[in-house]
Amino acid sequence: MLRLVLLISLSLLAAIRPCAQVAITEVHSSQTTNGTVTLKADWWELTNFGSEPADVSGYRFNDATGGLVTGAVTMDTLVLGAGESVIFLEQSATTGQPTASDFSTWWGANLPASVRVFTYTTNGIGLGSGGDSLTVWNASVTDEAQWTDRVEFGAATAGITFTYDPVTGLFGSLSTNGIGGAFTAADGGDVGSPGSTTGTVALSVAEPPASVTANPGDAVTFSAVVHGFPRPRYQWQKDGEDLPGQTAASLTVTNASPATVGSYRVRAQNGLTTVTSTAAELKLAETPVAPTFTLAPTNQSVLLGGTVSFVAGATGVPQPAFEWRFKGSLLAEAGGTLTLTNVTLDQAGEYSVTATNASGAVTLALVLTVKDKPDLRITEVHSASTETVDVDFARRMGTLRAQSECGCATPEAARVTALSFPQQDWWEVTSFEAEPVSLKGWRLDDGSGRLANSYTVTNDVAINPGETVVFVERLTFEQFQAWWGTNELPAGLKLITYSGSGLGLSSAGDGVRLWDAAATVDANTVAKVDFPAGDPGVSFNYDPDTAVFGGLSVAGVNGVYQAPGSIDAELNTTYKNLGSPGRIRAGNVLPPLVTPKLVAIVANDQVTLTFTAQAGRTYRLEVKADLNESVWTPTGDVQTPVQAGPVTFVKPQPGAVAAQLYRILAE
Repeated sequence: MLRLVLLISLSLLAAIRPCAQVAITEVHSSQTTNGTVTLKADWWELTNFGSEPADVSGYRFNDATGGLVTGAVTMDTLVLGAGESVIFLEQSATTGQPTASDFSTWWGANLPASVRVFTYTTNGIGLGSGGDSLTVWNASVTDEAQWTDRVEFGAATAGITFTYDPVTGLFGSLSTNGIGGAFTAADGGDVGSPGSTTGTVALSVAEPPASVTANPGDAVTFSAVVHGFPRPRYQWQKDGEDLPGQTAASLTVTNASPATVGSYRVRAQNGLTTVTSTAAELKLAETPVAPTFTLAPTNQSVLLGGTVSFVAGATGVPQPAFEWRFKGSLLAEAGGTLTLTNVTLDQAGEYSVTATNASGAVTLALVLTVKDKPDLRITEVHSASTETVDVDFARRMGTLRAQSECGCATPEAARVTALSFPQQDWWEVTSFEAEPVSLKGWRLDDGSGRLANSYTVTNDVAINPGETVVFVERLTFEQFQAWWGTNELPAGLKLITYSGSGLGLSSAGDGVRLWDAAATVDANTVAKVDFPAGDPGVSFNYDPDTAVFGGLSVAGVNGVYQAPGSIDAELNTTYKNLGSPGRIRAGNVLPPLVTPKLVAIVANDQVTLTFTAQAGRTYRLEVKADLNESVWTPTGDVQTPVQAGPVTFVKPQPGAVAAQLYRILAE
């Protein structure tokens, strides 16, 4: 299968829709706010770039977790003036904060006086600081794909808003104080340009579709990149005529044939201007050609009971057919994709795929690894101790007693008495898997290690690759946050609260046991640790360099810090609480290394190699011409992405060489 793929904007529209001049222009998904009332207040901006008012009454919006109906927020009666930008501010349904007035106080005198701020309750929507999306639909659509505007954004830099590039119109740039109308909020902790934009960006074709010579039966994809703001809407044409329904940024011809030969181009418009790309020609190859792989399947690993797919693409004249084998035995017809569901341990081993036509055949071998248990590790334990916490934290727990209740002689004595609130146990789990793992139905216990006495997780929580999830006894997320600090805990931290008889972790020495949902035998744990009596208030930690658990946390090492809730400035007292909940390293944490899966596409005399990268990791490309060779040769291609996402290397097609093998080294 021959595929031509070019990089395209993340914000693509599925069809030509009305009100194209209305666009999402700014998103604030991670605030600092320096402890103000606007803490955790997500907000975003909608702008009308048209010359006439835009009625958006009844429009709906949602983040990546929901759709057009489930969890979507519906706008009240609202008309945007020509060129007007309005703010939508997330408000707690419980506290009613922040209000529009709070927003004005937050951003201060630089906020345009005329800007309108509309609040909405969370309704399940939270703009994730680790990356998310935001979609707006008009009031009449019933198809989720027919959105008015949509943006995607990656992991946030705390306090900095996402906006669009004033040159390309692509969304995802970070605001910079003093540039493009951005300024620092009154509390000094955030930067953005609420209420103002840098205006429109003229449409231009940055990358036109490229001509292709395809084999009969090939699937061919034409792609284009069009810059501009508001974001462009697309319409593909063949030989100058519109192709019905072909309104995405790419066009796929599924079966190249004489009927599909012709000239293809795309017209883009955004309600303000229109541009048309140069034409690309689709031609057919006629000389018989033996098969070659254009998409090589890669080795895979899967958890017991999971689903896995091997995907192969090949080209040749005529179009090759595929044959899959497992340990030499022919499998049922699978085409270019072999999918295995409810995988068992017996399905682990060597697979092969052969692409065949009348001119020859080519075979690739690959291996499936089936894991009995996911690689989840307990990376920190903070057991109960005799230490105490700050009175403000105690007050939040409802433990502060009046002077008369405790029989104390002075208010000071009552205050000290209030500090007798004990810490609660907590511990954390980190994923070293390459795929998300659902924790729903998992069980946990202390060192007694009995499934019969365990607590069952009922939360619908998945732990992502490299993520750390905290388990805490009795405390809510807000209480734990008050103890360990809003600004100190990792953004987007997931916390599971548990309780039950016999689950307490003894400060004299104990253990933690964790089972998955399928375990039936006490000894069949996914993860377990034991720990001795330690230093009260100091957690037992995990060394990410040696992969050894059990050392006591040390302030300043691998993200360890003093819990803010255990510091009483008024009494000039610090109750020792050292730990690093939610992380195994300091700062911008590098998650455990995940094996990259390489996808190769051959087109236009070049090989495009793409894989999903982790932020901060370094990736190096190596090559060899024969699978049996032992030595890989570096190509000199190296990338260290600052954000997680797709990374591409482009190499010349090997020409007459029957095969060229590539691999990625990640470090």
